[in-house]
Amino acid sequence: MINQPSSYLDFTDYPDWYSLNETRTELLPEHFQRAASLSQSIHFSQQRWQVYLCALGVLGFEQWLKQRASDLEVNINSASIWQAATADLLSAACNIQVGAFKICIITASVLTDEHRVPNAVFDIPNFAAHFYVLMQVEEEQNQVAVSGFMNYEQYQRYQANAQLPVAEDWTYTLPQIWFNPDANDLLLNLRCLNPDAIQLPTSRPTNSTALKQKLTTIKPQLQKQQPWELLTVNEGMTLLSSPELISWVHKAANPSLIQPLINVGLWLNNQIDLAAQELGWMLMPLPAFSQLRSSQLRSLQDDFEQIRAGLEQQGVYIPNTARGAFRDLDCEEGSLRLYAIMWVLSEDSANPEWMLLVAVGSQPERPMPHTLTLEVRDETQILFDETLSDTSLGILYAQVIGDWNEKFWVTVVTDEVVFEIPPFGLEFQTL
Repeated sequence: MINQPSSYLDFTDYPDWYSLNETRTELLPEHFQRAASLSQSIHFSQQRWQVYLCALGVLGFEQWLKQRASDLEVNINSASIWQAATADLLSAACNIQVGAFKICIITASVLTDEHRVPNAVFDIPNFAAHFYVLMQVEEEQNQVAVSGFMNYEQYQRYQANAQLPVAEDWTYTLPQIWFNPDANDLLLNLRCLNPDAIQLPTSRPTNSTALKQKLTTIKPQLQKQQPWELLTVNEGMTLLSSPELISWVHKAANPSLIQPLINVGLWLNNQIDLAAQELGWMLMPLPAFSQLRSSQLRSLQDDFEQIRAGLEQQGVYIPNTARGAFRDLDCEEGSLRLYAIMWVLSEDSANPEWMLLVAVGSQPERPMPHTLTLEVRDETQILFDETLSDTSLGILYAQVIGDWNEKFWVTVVTDEVVFEIPPFGLEFQTL
């Protein structure tokens, strides 16, 4: 290993401790624009400033490296900080590439002798890095500077001795003395060290079933509380190890990300809206709608007849006036077909109501996931939430009634994937 850090000067003895060092780099107007644009997509207000600073640190690091070591190829485009869903939970920039090295940028607005760093950047293999670079950001001065670095194996040795605990907000408090302050040493390592000399952890499969169930339960709270206020450290590790769950939490926490309405009112006129089409929904010929002519329609009819028969066994009857659509859901564990059927219960102007029935079945000649959860909610509460532990034993379906102003959200959860369906609702002008 090149230039292993030993003991460093105690910078707190010097009056200019907070001043930027010789690596200081000027930030450009476009850097501030990009960082500000990213911060606006962050739901959790406590995260926005940290994400903003981290983005500036990344852009400043790229600028410094290009000026100081133009022979090194740097790529920041795949950094986790640019993924709003991940940045909402992780205010550090992982997966930056410098040559064959993975870099993680940690930032501080005012350099102190301790730094709160998300534990995920060390403890989750997808985020672990060969080098962790501490960037000091002086936003008012339009400058950044490299304030220190360490590699992953050094972190492991320090942590083995210090046994730093993970705080409730999923962070470690790292001392400044863990970081080598000499930026030239960092450049020397990036130029001369073999990446294989620093062994990074490998990913391990995690069971997220219990966490998915908990997330569904606490979904309304995610709009007002930080995930680390609702989940344990271990649950946070499971969450941050799953891109699907990261995306799910981001959407659940941020109402502005709600997808366009699926206007089921159009189905009554045998039409479907553009939003539904783009999501893969197709109108279906339910029984007694019309005579089926093509073999494809007959096949679809036969597939749904199995669902219909199963529903009738449970006392659920679909009237001839009903209209519906379906879309396929695919994942590694198997394939599903989601049916949504609606009909008007009452057109009384004082109390107009409609029925939404959703059912989950199989795609023709395709295996289904073994375990399945179906949830339906309105804007304020969960109306239906059931799990089928063995999909070969029955049909999972839900019925809800609403007035013409109500919308319903459907979530389908398999062993590994969460499918969040945009809301179903009616629009008056289409009826």
